[in-house]
Amino acid sequence: MSLIRATLEGRPARVRFERERVSDDAWTEIRLYLSDGSWGTPTSMLVPPDKLIAERRRLIGTLQRHQVNFQPNEDVVALLERGIADQKAFRATMAGEVTGGLSMPAPDAAVQIRRELRPFQLRDLEKLAGLRHGANFSVPGAGKTTVSYALHAMARDAGIATKLLVVGPISAFGAWEEDVRSVLDPPLRVARWRQSSVPNCDVLLVNYQRLASAAPFLVEWMLRHPTHLVVDEAHRAKRGVGGEWGRALQSIAPFAVRRDVLTGTPAPNDARDLAAILNVVWPGGVATDRLPRQALRPNAPNALMTAVQAAIEPLYVRTTKAELELPPVRIVRDVVPMGEVQEQIYSALLNRYAGSLDVDRRDQAWFSQMGQVAIYLLQAASSPRLLIDAIGPAAYRFPPLAIPPGSRLATLIEGYGDTSYRDHEIPAKILRACQIVAKNAHEGRKTLVWSNFPDNLLDLERQLAGLRPALVYGGVPSGDDADDNGRTRERELARFKTEPECMVLLANPAAMAEGVSLHDVCHDAVYIDRTFNAGQYLQSLDRIHRLGLSPDIETTVTVLISANTIDGRVDRRLEDKTRRLAAILADPALVRMALPDDDDAGDLYDADADIDVVLDYLATGRRGE
Repeated sequence: MSLIRATLEGRPARVRFERERVSDDAWTEIRLYLSDGSWGTPTSMLVPPDKLIAERRRLIGTLQRHQVNFQPNEDVVALLERGIADQKAFRATMAGEVTGGLSMPAPDAAVQIRRELRPFQLRDLEKLAGLRHGANFSVPGAGKTTVSYALHAMARDAGIATKLLVVGPISAFGAWEEDVRSVLDPPLRVARWRQSSVPNCDVLLVNYQRLASAAPFLVEWMLRHPTHLVVDEAHRAKRGVGGEWGRALQSIAPFAVRRDVLTGTPAPNDARDLAAILNVVWPGGVATDRLPRQALRPNAPNALMTAVQAAIEPLYVRTTKAELELPPVRIVRDVVPMGEVQEQIYSALLNRYAGSLDVDRRDQAWFSQMGQVAIYLLQAASSPRLLIDAIGPAAYRFPPLAIPPGSRLATLIEGYGDTSYRDHEIPAKILRACQIVAKNAHEGRKTLVWSNFPDNLLDLERQLAGLRPALVYGGVPSGDDADDNGRTRERELARFKTEPECMVLLANPAAMAEGVSLHDVCHDAVYIDRTFNAGQYLQSLDRIHRLGLSPDIETTVTVLISANTIDGRVDRRLEDKTRRLAAILADPALVRMALPDDDDAGDLYDADADIDVVLDYLATGRRGE
């Protein structure tokens, strides 16, 4: 008798197929569409769980054709049964049927919802409760954490889930730890993932950076306890299986009894980002198969985004900015002329890299090179001192700037290494930011200053020392990794919020674009620079413009743009990405929120999506105009 045995094993979890008396033809056919990429051994191979779910019907056909019996163990049976139920539920959802069937906890339930939900939160909760798995694409500050806790209480009361696993950035953990006490009664036990064991808790928080190493232990935990998986700030996994975080998520997602993703920016670049997120909610590709194929190409026409929205509308909820009834935010586009020396440095770099267009576009190194060129130009437009470590033969950058030591250009750049600026001009954006912060401080207003480049933040920390600046970037550890008395992100944020003499917070979007609320103390933000990362930009806007803001408060965001530089192209590219996202989510207010007011005159770069913008800029030499 021909037989394939299937068992769940390995770290990360894979389904091991082992054959007995199966023909080479049948075995080769199966491994071509099920293997995890490795050829395995002549008698066994490893299959990713989500791929087994996606190819289940095809596998059945192959087994029947070749008269091969299939013998899965109980874990694999449960995995397949869950996948079959998900596929049925998805079809029913698209037909308008209720597939979740959750309701508010009974009066005698062990866990009650104690917080009074706002009307839009109740509406979102009702729709999500009717879905087997869901997506909450509400704007930051709309209470996605609150709704998720309420949804989990309903799942617990229905006997569907006993544990909640939250994957998200460390910056969001504080909200999950604080809200559990105000949303649920009694509060559930919340713990953070530490090393190689799952703590005794009801709610487990795991950050993206530790997810891959934690995944094997999480699967074992999920097999023992029916688990509700919530992926917070899910756009961080937008690369899908092409990125470490996306692969890790898709390896654990099939083992959850319920899955929900949370993000206000589900497609920061284009519809391909959305597809990666939907594959976490609905493993096996059943949701992404409904998306128009043309919309999944790089820089697909904006007209296709409405078709994407129609395809996914039954699968998600969204509270818009308008529904929060916040006072409007004023976004000022401040074009700043560069100083003479900075202008010379920028022009020299632009001329050098304008000759980079004859490299073969099929070469992966070429894509990397174009991205790095864009970052060099963004740095030069921001502050030339960011380029100091690229001078001379000891520079370890790719591509190297190859600025000869002792040359006039090297001397000009090295001049910016004197952070006192006694003998050299101050970079125009740094000077303008200091002026804005000082004026706000004189008027008693705190300011949030953003830069993607930590050296800019450290420079500003020195320049603004009299205002006792707080600092949050990758070099400042979270409370999990810091000494008891050292500087941490949490302590810096607390200083900014509570100390009257701390008038400015200097922050990096990669470290603080998500999960932090500052609207109670700060109503002014300044962007020293922006990159092509629309998701980080849109998320960062909402740190000071959130639910709970008093209607008489004016929020002002100033975007600094160096005149006649790549900043202009970045500005227009962010506008375009925002329009795409607004079309996908049917939310015109998203465009109004993100676009500068012309009257007021994490990837830093996505190779596939942004390459043409960089090439056009280098080819035309029009300096961002």
